[in-house]
Amino acid sequence: MARSQAGGGRRVDWFAAGLGLVLAVVIQLVGGTLVIGGHGGQLVSQGLLTFGALLVGGFLAGFIGQTGSGAWNGVVVGVGFIVVEELAGAMGPVGPLGSAGLDTVGLVIDDVLVLSGSTIGGVAAGIARRRAIR
Repeated sequence: MARSQAGGGRRVDWFAAGLGLVLAVVIQLVGGTLVIGGHGGQLVSQGLLTFGALLVGGFLAGFIGQTGSGAWNGVVVGVGFIVVEELAGAMGPVGPLGSAGLDTVGLVIDDVLVLSGSTIGGVAAGIARRRAIR
């Protein structure tokens, strides 16, 4: 007997989410080094770079993952990025990647930015896949 899952049997494709996470982290690190450089005061540039990196990572995870799981793959990429970001912040400054410090408002804004970018990317990938199938 098959087990049913909530959400119509949609599952997270962990491989696709992992690839999206790796891509987002690489874009963040390389983009932060090349575009922003060592200037930590450019919050808007860092925010746009983070949002773009997560948008691309979430899109990749949603596009190569299982059909119908794009948004969930994007969410997993976002959550994984937050974990990597916090671990990098706990270990000390590691380039542009790192937490917003102990400022609660900064952390909430950063996490919303990350989750929004990755989820929008995953949803966009799901829409693109549905249009490609037609």
